[in-house]
Amino acid sequence: MANLLTIGISAASTFQKAIEVTGNNTANVSTPGYNRQRAEIISNSTGLVGNAYTGGGSTVESVQRIYASYIQTQLVSANSLKSRYDEQLSLAQQVEGVVASNDGSIQNFMQNLFDSFQNLANNPTDTSSRQQVIDQSNNLQTMVGNLSGVLKDTQKQVNDQISGMTDEINNRLDTIYQINKQVSIAQSGGTASPNELLDQRDQAILELSKYMDIKTYTQSDGEMVVYTGNGKYPLVTGNTVNHLQASSSEFTNDGRTEVYMDISGQKTMVSSQIKGGQMGAVLDFRSNMLDNTINDLGVMLNGLVAGVNWQHYQGYDANGNAGGNVYTPLSLTADKSVKNVGTEDGTNIVVSFKPAIAGNQPPYTPATQPATYTAKQTDLATANAAIGNLQPKDYLIKVNAGGNFEIYDQKDPTTILGTVALGASGQVDGLNFDFTSVAAGTVQSGDKFLIKPNQGMLDNFKTEISDPNKLATRGQSPNPADVAPTPAAIGDNTNIANLANLSDKKLLFNDASGNPAQTLLGGYSLMSTHVGAYVQATQTQSVAQTNVYKQISDRRESMSGVSLDEEAANLIKFQQAYQASAQIIQASKTLFDTLIGAIR
Repeated sequence: MANLLTIGISAASTFQKAIEVTGNNTANVSTPGYNRQRAEIISNSTGLVGNAYTGGGSTVESVQRIYASYIQTQLVSANSLKSRYDEQLSLAQQVEGVVASNDGSIQNFMQNLFDSFQNLANNPTDTSSRQQVIDQSNNLQTMVGNLSGVLKDTQKQVNDQISGMTDEINNRLDTIYQINKQVSIAQSGGTASPNELLDQRDQAILELSKYMDIKTYTQSDGEMVVYTGNGKYPLVTGNTVNHLQASSSEFTNDGRTEVYMDISGQKTMVSSQIKGGQMGAVLDFRSNMLDNTINDLGVMLNGLVAGVNWQHYQGYDANGNAGGNVYTPLSLTADKSVKNVGTEDGTNIVVSFKPAIAGNQPPYTPATQPATYTAKQTDLATANAAIGNLQPKDYLIKVNAGGNFEIYDQKDPTTILGTVALGASGQVDGLNFDFTSVAAGTVQSGDKFLIKPNQGMLDNFKTEISDPNKLATRGQSPNPADVAPTPAAIGDNTNIANLANLSDKKLLFNDASGNPAQTLLGGYSLMSTHVGAYVQATQTQSVAQTNVYKQISDRRESMSGVSLDEEAANLIKFQQAYQASAQIIQASKTLFDTLIGAIR
């Protein structure tokens, strides 16, 4: 009877615990990251009664967390990629809507400008046609200014997102660190697993993966170590949590927020190390779409400015004066690194793209009579070739041990594009890098400077002509060869017709043979194609990663999630078992009472 009572009591206790576990599962059906638990019931040791062994009832050995680490690892990775491409697509579509729209794009305003050139060529003495050229030129300036403003706002949005995400990441790192300590304490006192803490930590890891790619390892003491996705930099290890820092880049006026970590006491930029999550999306978008779009636009606008200006120099205006600038040519100074040792602040380093003839007519060489005068077009041809050398790049300038300036593509700071001596100037990608104003002793080996010519052109695009009579529509008069060149007669349309023809002339992106491969309008179309391709590739990845995440999430839910139907069935089963256990206790009491009654 004593054994029967023991069996009944142990059974009741066992099934009460099983009901509690089932109730806890049900209560957490909507708790993010919760893993279903199961009471592991085992039989108590048997005892010898007479010549037979009888059971000793049951007990709950442990409460197991239904969990598969490999699925959780896959889920974290999939969440990081899904979050990245979803955010990347959202950002990319913003830019696509601005620069690649069919209505109101810079391409349309450029076409309007060339159409106004052609209209003036058809009516070279018409005052309203001259004014139309000025109006269309101003309209293009306004459109470029608007687009520059939108792209600057997008750059600021990226900076704000990087700062905000850095805070979110650091909050999750702190949470993981604190839970790690609690898990370590809980497991040091015995073998029981702190299931709720482990769920909370896994959920914090999953939330962290929304913002960046990570790698995790669980140590023998139960603590989880967290590294950046490439396994290079530790984020949470033992008693240390390494926070990310969002701060300005090393170049003083770059207006760019980067991500840093404290590595061995050194503030180290790690932006390029973050590939996944929303932070990876923002960084990839900035580097591979926003920067590229700005650079593509800058090349096209620089080509337009140089091409129109250089052709305009070939003609004469209504007053008989040689044509001047239609647009302001590129000229900007460099931005210094805050790490520089030298005193040069970058204002004496000038990068420009200006015409060699500075507004004068082409050189004149007399010929034998009675030849007619024809202006040499050598400088114009040279100018066109120079336009084709322009590249969609930002440039990093380093001072080498010899005190010379090495010029690199900022995205490839290992390959030297050109070297220019102190006090000299040189050509790289068609641009003139001028160091003639840099004083000796003001730069030191290792000093760095940054120059963004295409961003500069986009930000400073400006029309210089406001007087319609200063439009150089006329060509040069066919005077005898020994006579200095003079303007053609009023009504001549030679030069304005050549300006109109620039729309069909290939000026951009020299091919392997050194011949330009794209027209100015084609350059804009090429940029739009790059934007569209980026959006399409991102959209494809977004759809694919969403499907992968759903599949893994469904698999995790199937294995570890709470099924209300299953829990309801378990609840009924354990309630019935508990009631039966009570009957066992009652039967034991009845037998005992019967025995006592018989003795009396």
